[in-house]
Amino acid sequence: MFFDIFRKFFVLYFYCGFAVFGQVTDNVATIELGETDFPIERPFTISVIIANSETRPTINFPDITGFTKKGTSASVTTSELSGKTITNQVITQNYQARLPGRYRLPPFSIVVNNETVESDGATLTVQPSLTSSSPLSATLSTNDIVPTGAAFLSLRSSKAAIYTGEGVALTLSFFVADNYPFELNFTALNTQLQVIIKKIRPVNSWEENLAINELKPVPAIVKEKKFREYRLYQSIFFPLSNQALNLPAVSLQLGRRPVIGPPQSDAEKVVFTSKPLTIVIRPLPAHPLRGRAPIGTFRLEERLERQRIGVGQSVRYTFVVAGMGNIATLPAPTIMNENTDVDVFPPEKRHVLSQDGNQVTGNKTFTYFLIPHQNGAVSLANHFQWIYFDPQTARYDTLRPQLTLQVGGKGPLDATLLASGNGEIGQGMPVGNSFYTGIEAMDSSKQPISVSALIRAIANVLIVIMLLGMIFVFIKK
Repeated sequence: MFFDIFRKFFVLYFYCGFAVFGQVTDNVATIELGETDFPIERPFTISVIIANSETRPTINFPDITGFTKKGTSASVTTSELSGKTITNQVITQNYQARLPGRYRLPPFSIVVNNETVESDGATLTVQPSLTSSSPLSATLSTNDIVPTGAAFLSLRSSKAAIYTGEGVALTLSFFVADNYPFELNFTALNTQLQVIIKKIRPVNSWEENLAINELKPVPAIVKEKKFREYRLYQSIFFPLSNQALNLPAVSLQLGRRPVIGPPQSDAEKVVFTSKPLTIVIRPLPAHPLRGRAPIGTFRLEERLERQRIGVGQSVRYTFVVAGMGNIATLPAPTIMNENTDVDVFPPEKRHVLSQDGNQVTGNKTFTYFLIPHQNGAVSLANHFQWIYFDPQTARYDTLRPQLTLQVGGKGPLDATLLASGNGEIGQGMPVGNSFYTGIEAMDSSKQPISVSALIRAIANVLIVIMLLGMIFVFIKK
């Protein structure tokens, strides 16, 4: 009987250990579906959330019958855990419904970093438009393109002239007329694209690439004629120099066989060449921060954890820059009047960006901890500012906070509340009018108890006791 009890405790100990440590896994990916009942104007989304990942993998999202893929967005969040910075990736695919109705998204799987993630699917209900009864068309209107035949290669830009640092989208597409009398085969496409991209990729530019994982034709109207567009490459560039972008003509070789007539054993090799493209770069107006201020159209969204605090207490202040531009490289706001009435600690940063092929939109969040050390009203506009150049108005502008922090009450505080790294608030020591007063009286020898270490120690003691008991039973026999 003793051995039965010992065996049960032994198995239970190891089972609990595996259960506890099995919950701590890195790079675990999950699939999250958007709302399943939505109006036709709103896209449906499938998001892949990758925990503790520094890199953004390429995701091949499934097709949905009755929907058109409308671009991929990505967001990055960072957090502190045990003194380490953890980066989480969120990659979202947008789907636009073509007609109202009910659609079935069958169960599907997505491969993320060589691991398969499963989803049970869902039933999607697309409501009619509240403003218009006409459905959205899946046909692209590309009347700005000049066709050079029934089949042609086109390299085009979203803008003909931009400022230094302003974003411009480049798209390389192959167009085929619906009545084209030949069947075309894309041979060695990846190898050809590598050579083409090297030629058309602007030097000294920041790139945000829109990954194209599959080659599928999309209906398009070019000069009132019906074509099928095969989008080969699409990316947004932010040039960092004043030199014009002179993009050369590039060529693509395809195999061609006639649709009508006797079949041919060997496909004919045909070369299609695009036209060269020039994008003018306008110099920025004179300014002390010219060349250093970010370029784009932005707005400020700010949040203050609490409106009123006491001297020595901490408060979380969030400064969010949202809009259109090179979101990933946006700098933190400038801190003014340092070492005066408020201590400003370095911010935690995270950004979320999205692109539809022609522009990059999103936001970048800077979260600060503020600790005031004197009573009174603290205008955050006197401590933060963010200067940028708006290409739409062709002038520099400044984002300034509108919030005011009220510090102090009827009397001095007896104790302060200290903010920990995870934002939790705990009781501190008497501080008077300064956060640092009395710091020498704090006891740093009192360390928090680790629950996992305590459980491990108790389990080890139990094992030792059971082993001693087993030895005692053997000796007694």
